[in-house]
Amino acid sequence: MSGELMIGGSKGHVEEVVTDPIFISIYAAFRWKRIPNCTGRYTCRDHNTVSHLTPLMLLRAACIDASTITGLKQYYITFDHGERRNPIYVVPFADDGLTGLISYVKMQDEEGIDHSSRFVHTLNSMSGFQRKLSAINVVLSDENLDSS
Repeated sequence: MSGELMIGGSKGHVEEVVTDPIFISIYAAFRWKRIPNCTGRYTCRDHNTVSHLTPLMLLRAACIDASTITGLKQYYITFDHGERRNPIYVVPFADDGLTGLISYVKMQDEEGIDHSSRFVHTLNSMSGFQRKLSAINVVLSDENLDSS
């Protein structure tokens, strides 16, 4: 899929044009809702369908071709402090890091019951991706590259 996509424009979200073909394909493949007061960030409404999919499996499910997926970098970030106990996967859609997927790994629910890894996928546009990484103090570096 190519072209452009107009997103945002209400509920505290700036209106912006997205031209990244991976972002557009994922946005079209699933239903997304804006994260309130977090411009440029969306969570998947199809959570029950996609929560068992790893980030790269989500890209495959969105019909992103295998050669494109192979060329993407995937980072696995863990946190040492209590307020962020769940790790995340970060997949920038291009080397410029303007758009990407941030997937939270939920290994336990609020009661501490292990449900195996489930994922909460967030799709991030230009106005949200780097801002969110900065807000949670994440710098993408080769030491966090995931080889799986």
